[in-house]
Amino acid sequence: MSKRDPIIKNIMTARLKLLLSQPFFGTLTMQLALVDATESGWCPTAAVDGRNIYYNRDFFKDLTVDEIVFVFCHEVLHCALDHFGRRNHRDPEWWNMANDYVINAMLITEKIGKMPTKPVADSNAPKDANGATAQRVGLYDAKYIGWTSEAVYDDLESRKVKKELTMDVHLEMGDDGDDKKGKQQGKGIPVKISADDLKKIRDDLKTKVLQSAQAAAGKMPAGLARLLDTLSEPQINWRELLQQQIQSCITDDFTWARPNRKHMSAGIFLPSLKKDETIDVEIAIDMSGSITQDMAADFLSEIYGMMDMYPDFRVGVLTFDTQTYNHKVFTKDTADELLSYEPMGGGGTDFSCVWNYWIENDIEPKKAVWFTDGFNCSPDWGPENYCDTIWIITEGYKTRVVPPFGSWAYYEHGKGVEEVG
Repeated sequence: MSKRDPIIKNIMTARLKLLLSQPFFGTLTMQLALVDATESGWCPTAAVDGRNIYYNRDFFKDLTVDEIVFVFCHEVLHCALDHFGRRNHRDPEWWNMANDYVINAMLITEKIGKMPTKPVADSNAPKDANGATAQRVGLYDAKYIGWTSEAVYDDLESRKVKKELTMDVHLEMGDDGDDKKGKQQGKGIPVKISADDLKKIRDDLKTKVLQSAQAAAGKMPAGLARLLDTLSEPQINWRELLQQQIQSCITDDFTWARPNRKHMSAGIFLPSLKKDETIDVEIAIDMSGSITQDMAADFLSEIYGMMDMYPDFRVGVLTFDTQTYNHKVFTKDTADELLSYEPMGGGGTDFSCVWNYWIENDIEPKKAVWFTDGFNCSPDWGPENYCDTIWIITEGYKTRVVPPFGSWAYYEHGKGVEEVG
């Protein structure tokens, strides 16, 4: 198509602008083929399948360069945030809405491009009660800034929010039907991606995303950078992280009161390690709906096994949702009672109620260990400098929740996944 075409000219200008001002988005956009889907009948706006970005000329002709920038960034973020592989059992319409709320909030907060606001009729979508054609719109709510797709989904589902069409078309991914040999699903809609093809696409995307992040050389939104760190960090078992962090409690400082005898015969006097043999840990267990009693029991059993290795310890345990429950302190003498501890809760999640409880009760442990899904109702995770903090995040290998401070690991029931920091 001729470069003199005003639509193509705007597309090229938008891609060049991204390369210069947002190299992560620009590089990733360049690695996905642009496909004109105007005549397809299924794409009234834009779409992405991990290999191609589809666009409709009738939609793009009314967009400014900054709006095209926004659309391109929106599409590549579906890839970078692995929205194809994270839906699992969730309702696809609420899941699509949740993804768009997260992406649009991120782009608007970072002031990247400009979100198109003009609704676009979609003749393929069901008509409303009045027979009117459904409209594709850009979804945005400031309250979702910093949320994960899973957290937004839970909010939409719990409130039974009216289902709306998202700005772009979200393609079916991971389908193992019989139509993966070139058949079409409905009016011109691309064939569904099989589970095997989806795995390959996700693996290829991981490489492309990492290459784009390297090309950005630090010039990318901080929130996105933290999420992408999980793609490149080495793996560590969550149990290993806990062991390392709890072990570090006992080594405190150096002292000259007992010189290191190892080198005294050579006339060399060095300080010896001063050790505090008491392990002092506070544990907060998030008992919101996504964390089961079995998961909490698995976690507490691991803590119990670790504590049995030390001559003395103080372990405080509480559970929480939007308030705290059942705070108990366990020592070497009462260790067995830890195995019969009763987790309580089951509502939402508010980290601040735990921090407030510790502060109000003058509890300042050497280590604070959180067992949580990471879906805090507030973007504030708490006071960073209150104490050393460890986060064990359930389902984190899927959701890519990244704490803003502290050490952390992803937890899968019976397994360990990843750690950073």
